[in-house]
Amino acid sequence: MIYFCSQKNRRALVLQSANLNGIDYLELVGMSVCGKQLAVTLLKDARSIALTPANIVITGGTAVTISSITPATDENPFVFIVNLEQTGDFSSYTLSLVAAPGITDPPAGFDPQLSSVDFSFKVGCPTPADCLLDTCCPAPVSAPPDINYLAKDYEGFRQVMLDRMATLSPAWQETHAADLGVALVETLAYAADQLSYQQDAVSTEAYLNTARSRISLRRHARLVDYIIGEGCNARTFVCVGAGKDNLLIPAGALFYVRVPGLPLAAKLGDPVAQQLAKANQPVFASLQDTTLFQEQNEIHFYAWGDTSCCLVPNATEATLAGNLTTLKTGDVLVFLEKCGPLTGDPQDADPTHRWAVCLTSVSTTDHLGNVLVDPLNAQLITRITWSQDDALPFPLCISSVTDAEHGLIPVPAVSVALGNVIAADHGVWIDSEQLDIVPPAPAAPPAGAGCQCGTQAEASAPRPHYYPELANSPLTFAVPFTGVQTASAFLASDPAEALPQVGLQSDDGSSWTAEKDLLSSDDTDHVFVPEIERDNSIFLRFGDGQYGKFPDAGLSFLATYRVGNGNIGNIARDSLAHIVLPPTFLPPLAEILSVGNPLAASGGLDPEVMDHIRQYAPFAYQTQLRCVTENDYGVAAAGFPGIREARGTLRWTGSWYTAFVSVDPAATFTAALASDTTRRLNLLRMMGTDLAAEGAVLVGLDIEMEICAAANHFQGDVFAALMKLFITGNQCSGQAGLLNPANFAFGQTVYASPLIAAAQAVEGVLSATLTVFKRMDNPSLDGAAQGFLTMGRLEIARCDNDPNRLDHGIFVLHMDGGK
Repeated sequence: MIYFCSQKNRRALVLQSANLNGIDYLELVGMSVCGKQLAVTLLKDARSIALTPANIVITGGTAVTISSITPATDENPFVFIVNLEQTGDFSSYTLSLVAAPGITDPPAGFDPQLSSVDFSFKVGCPTPADCLLDTCCPAPVSAPPDINYLAKDYEGFRQVMLDRMATLSPAWQETHAADLGVALVETLAYAADQLSYQQDAVSTEAYLNTARSRISLRRHARLVDYIIGEGCNARTFVCVGAGKDNLLIPAGALFYVRVPGLPLAAKLGDPVAQQLAKANQPVFASLQDTTLFQEQNEIHFYAWGDTSCCLVPNATEATLAGNLTTLKTGDVLVFLEKCGPLTGDPQDADPTHRWAVCLTSVSTTDHLGNVLVDPLNAQLITRITWSQDDALPFPLCISSVTDAEHGLIPVPAVSVALGNVIAADHGVWIDSEQLDIVPPAPAAPPAGAGCQCGTQAEASAPRPHYYPELANSPLTFAVPFTGVQTASAFLASDPAEALPQVGLQSDDGSSWTAEKDLLSSDDTDHVFVPEIERDNSIFLRFGDGQYGKFPDAGLSFLATYRVGNGNIGNIARDSLAHIVLPPTFLPPLAEILSVGNPLAASGGLDPEVMDHIRQYAPFAYQTQLRCVTENDYGVAAAGFPGIREARGTLRWTGSWYTAFVSVDPAATFTAALASDTTRRLNLLRMMGTDLAAEGAVLVGLDIEMEICAAANHFQGDVFAALMKLFITGNQCSGQAGLLNPANFAFGQTVYASPLIAAAQAVEGVLSATLTVFKRMDNPSLDGAAQGFLTMGRLEIARCDNDPNRLDHGIFVLHMDGGK
């Protein structure tokens, strides 16, 4: 070996050559400690090479004699064997390939640098040291300077440097601030102070309990799979009155909170729009194009000639006056009490009697295609329906007669339906904000500079620090809008599904997408993560070249994002009163007759505060995300939407276990609910276990009571009072009725005493006796005698008293006494 080189490239160069071969490595063959066969592996095929003992020279230690050469075979085309008459000692040996005895040049076709190899016969002898020598250049030894390493601030660093200068240059005594030396010392002291602060910050931000940055807490929480809440924007419905038909309100139209003295409509860029923007109030934007019609400004209900009518609770259909051909499935209507039913005064209208529904069907013709009319008077009508999810939660008065104090005057339209409803959410877009240019990477040390020892690799060039900040905040997080399926679901969106409303466009033509994290991204994905600090400032973190692409140096970005988020967007009803339309809006602004949100905005949620993250993140890993036992399946299913309670049961089904999940639904057990439950549980189930979702076993109860009414009470009044108590819905007080399905749970024993006590407490009841208390599937069990009825583990008691479903229970009162 002539040279010691840290980077050995010769082998790769010979492999690329078409005419050269060389030795790759040598192995001692044989099970004994001192073998007599040397296996020489070449870089390329050795079968065409004819070597004799005269072409092999072995030097070093005790001389050895070569007896023969075993050429390469088809099984090992790169290996030939050198057979020795005796083994060597423990010295270092060198095997060389030569053209002929006495000639140092290698045979034809062999590389001079790879024609020899060092080896040893000491096979199997353990050694505590590495056999490969590591040759390096030692650094010159110098005395360490006397420095105060406890200095941590500007003054401390400045004094250390001045003291060091006094040691290195005793003749330098300058103290004036304008001196170049003093200026350099103070500049370096400032830089050192900043670095010291960063060191302290690193140790502070390294722990959940001491971190002062919300971004640090976000990253700590992510380590234990805790996703912090970034908040969510609010949503509402806006009703816009139209002065003409087919008035198109485009997506992105802005709605502003009422500002006295300003007109209700303006165009973007107008002085009015600029004044509204300066009001510093939540701004809402329409989510889709909406076409307005005059007939939908205010729609009256049709009561078929009856008076003093109301739309009952849980209603899912109604009849409207007029042939409303502009209404269609998917439109939203807002039911609103327009005036007080007892006074007829708009000031007495109950503002809580407002409800939005999304229409599932609109009928303006009958099955023969004839226009729908009231056959009694030929009045045009329209029938509408909406889903059970939007069912009316309260009675809505349609028409009434005022009380005697107000003249007993008929009020035909106590409540109306408002059309021209626009779905809107909180936030305003900021378009094409210029971000900082990606800086070049810091200069790396030149390759090969200094002395590199052994196989130490060169340090890779560091990436530039690029962590741009958006100029405006707070960033909007919104649930993706796919249209209004039900009004209730739109207003009660899940904030966990909210996504950041920001996108980037780089000057190389690429679009960059916001993600919650970069763990599933590769080095080609144009993605980034917006990170929110405690003051709502927004920083953008890009990939590192492995998880997400790192932007190239010199690249510039334009950011388009939305600001407006959190609880501040939950504005009260009737707060919005202005609309700002794009400049391309052609109709006169006077065609906009009214703007308002009949319902309060909802869904706005502030970002999770730092203390909450500290309290909840450490327990995130304790959340069980798998089902093993029967109880696990029931607990997991009970947390799914639409399920009130669930029980799991593991049953052997022939070759494996199946987890049967019995579900007590919040409404009705349907095939869709079973499919959704199975899909969700499939992510949690144990391997080798099947899944099946089924409805709970409902056990109808047969209950009969003998009621003795007091002599001074009417029997009918007592009966009505009792039936208001023993109902499956809610009582007038808002409390659940005694027979409400929510009062019964899996396997719950039903006792007789609470039923008797409730009946006995009703005014006018002298005595209440439970005469029949049985399970309808097993009438032989006399619950009245024993005072209770037991249920199985998967059974739920029911007493709906529904004549259409007698198997779900019967409740009968036998009245006696009274007037």
